[in-house]
Amino acid sequence: MKPVSAFAILACAAPALLFADPGAPKVSGVVLAQPSSGTATVTFDLDEDAVVTAEFFADGAAVPAEYVQSLSGDVNCKVAAGSGRTFSWRADKDWPERSVAAFSVKVTAWPPLAPPDYMAVDLRAGADAPRVRYYASAGAVPGGATNRLYKSDVLLMRRIPAAMVRHRQGSPEGVVVSGHNEVPHLCTLSADYYMGVYAFTEAQNALVGGGRTSTPAFVTGDDAAYYPFTGAYWKNHIRGNVAPAAEPASGSTLAKLRTLTGISTIDLPTDAQWEYACRAGTDTTLNDGTESGYGGASIIGYNNALALAWFDGNAEGHPHEVGLKKPNAWGLYDMLGNVREWCRDGSAAYAETDDVADPLLSGSLMLRGGCWNDGTYNCTSAHRDDVHGGWSGDGKQAWYGFRVMCGIPAER
Repeated sequence: MKPVSAFAILACAAPALLFADPGAPKVSGVVLAQPSSGTATVTFDLDEDAVVTAEFFADGAAVPAEYVQSLSGDVNCKVAAGSGRTFSWRADKDWPERSVAAFSVKVTAWPPLAPPDYMAVDLRAGADAPRVRYYASAGAVPGGATNRLYKSDVLLMRRIPAAMVRHRQGSPEGVVVSGHNEVPHLCTLSADYYMGVYAFTEAQNALVGGGRTSTPAFVTGDDAAYYPFTGAYWKNHIRGNVAPAAEPASGSTLAKLRTLTGISTIDLPTDAQWEYACRAGTDTTLNDGTESGYGGASIIGYNNALALAWFDGNAEGHPHEVGLKKPNAWGLYDMLGNVREWCRDGSAAYAETDDVADPLLSGSLMLRGGCWNDGTYNCTSAHRDDVHGGWSGDGKQAWYGFRVMCGIPAER
């Protein structure tokens, strides 16, 4: 790439300023310079702590996100207020074939309570600081959101726009259901939250030190690390022998994950949070706005399910690498099929307070989404299943997995 000789400088206030929020963080004093080495360096001032992202422009047009991957410094992370904050972009590395007359940069400060859509948390021991990174879109995630890095070393999470949205959950009136307590009802969640883009994988569980109680025979070979984690129950390993409303027990997988990441609100989603995230604005049996082969319906419905889920019609008797089927509108994969996912709630009717896990009733806990061993009738947005949260020795542990959520702000 040829050296750049002129730069247009842009600064962007926080998105919240569109609503004239006097408390929103402000960016000022943006300066962009690029030496002959091809590294573009940006300095700026920040009036309060904020999550900072950047967008570059070449000759007035936005540089595609896939060409802005080598960013370092005070960008894509939470940045402390102050002057002389700085970050760099290796333009010569990311976009070597492109010759431009001018670069400009747009620096955005996001309030911690209204962060960007994607958050990536490095799970590797000794990971470079900051361990938590933020990205404005799936395209801005380094390597792309479907990169295997986010199925192994890094936990990728998507912000779910839930705050005070009134929506319907449950199965529609007249639909024959195979589960229980799927009565249609209106639900309101009080706050946005982050949800795992994928179910927690074998590789991620190993990095957290979650351990395994058994290793199903199908989890073998080079792809095994990218399978959803199976083999542990809610009480014995994932949250520990505690009530749904309690914090995860010391030594549990989720407690270890909190310690490793520094994110104190990481947990299983509530039943209501899971369904809202799964549906992504839909009210159909499948989470892409289509109907499934629910209850032996049409071949069209069956084919709709094939595009979204691993179930008994296509899984060949085992789960599969996460992220190979079509995601929902919020970029979440495998919410239907592959593995049933533990929620924080006990087995009860739908909660009256939707953000709070229901109390534990008779030892059974909620699972959602269906699995590789289920028919299409279980792999729907509304289907609810329950099982005892402790180890039962019934061999069904290979059906069960989980994905994590956390509150906003993630970093306190």
